[in-house]
Amino acid sequence: MRIAISVLLCALFFAGCAADGASPADTDPVIIDGAGIAHSIPENRETITIASVYAVSVPFITALELGDRVQAINVKSRFWTDAVDGFAAAGSVGRGLVDLEALAEFAPDVLIHRSNDTATVEAVTDKLGIPVLCITVEDFDDIINTLTIMGEYFGAVQRAKEVCDWLTGKFDMIDAVVAQIPEEQRVTALVMGGEPYRVAGGDMLQSWMIEKAGGVCVVDAVNNRNWVDIGVEAVFELNPGFIFCTSSTMLNYTVERLLADSAWSAMTAVIDENIYIIPTTIDSWDLPGISAALGTMYMLHKMYPGYFTLEQLRSEVDDYYLFMFGKTFDRTYLGYDLEE
Repeated sequence: MRIAISVLLCALFFAGCAADGASPADTDPVIIDGAGIAHSIPENRETITIASVYAVSVPFITALELGDRVQAINVKSRFWTDAVDGFAAAGSVGRGLVDLEALAEFAPDVLIHRSNDTATVEAVTDKLGIPVLCITVEDFDDIINTLTIMGEYFGAVQRAKEVCDWLTGKFDMIDAVVAQIPEEQRVTALVMGGEPYRVAGGDMLQSWMIEKAGGVCVVDAVNNRNWVDIGVEAVFELNPGFIFCTSSTMLNYTVERLLADSAWSAMTAVIDENIYIIPTTIDSWDLPGISAALGTMYMLHKMYPGYFTLEQLRSEVDDYYLFMFGKTFDRTYLGYDLEE
């Protein structure tokens, strides 16, 4: 597990210091981020300011109640600016790509960014001298590790533990439900992206969610931590029993169009009308983060409604929003329908 790896790296870091004549007590405490980079934990960690162009950082900042420290952020919908104090007043230093000039003007104490963009990490640290805390969030261990790292770095250790415990409890519950489903009842599925030939790679969070929900992910062989254009014919050959469409990006198609398209008529998911957009319109239950628990429960209900009912799903939706935001939200406002 990545948490264990991080702990080991920290231990090795301290051992190296001791070997050079410095004891761990003489050094600043450190964490190892998602890119394997060691960071000293700032002395003013309870007040350090944040910027990010990586939309995936938003639910983590929210879960750890750090919204009031954000100077610039990339939010994907008005839901976050409405729901989180600090986001509405925050500026922007880019959307996905960092605007170095804007970042220099805001001069945050740290930039939160994705682990696989080494060019940006080097540019920000070398040219601006701003630390970059890298995060990787493609499975449960990643999510827990990111919460733990950010909790340590920003002085939110207790809240990070609360979120990790909540999330662990939800996936333990999901595991218990899935354990009751006989193997012969397991169905196949994939998650489709913004185009009808674009799918979540086998090692993306969305594909992991299918497996956690008891499904058999048919794109396991497509190992790419990104959306992959495999072509419509390849989607037909995979012939999933269920298609879940992401809500984390705009779709260049509709469920109704796919169901009515004669070219798709031989696919099992079309025949059985098992194509669903993962909720919601202005929030996203398949964006990497804490809401992945909801997305997984949604898949579980749709694939196995006899084992996880609509009433259970509705109750879990309310529980999630109460835990994350201290209140529930009207489903019309969020833009989803859980009716059968």
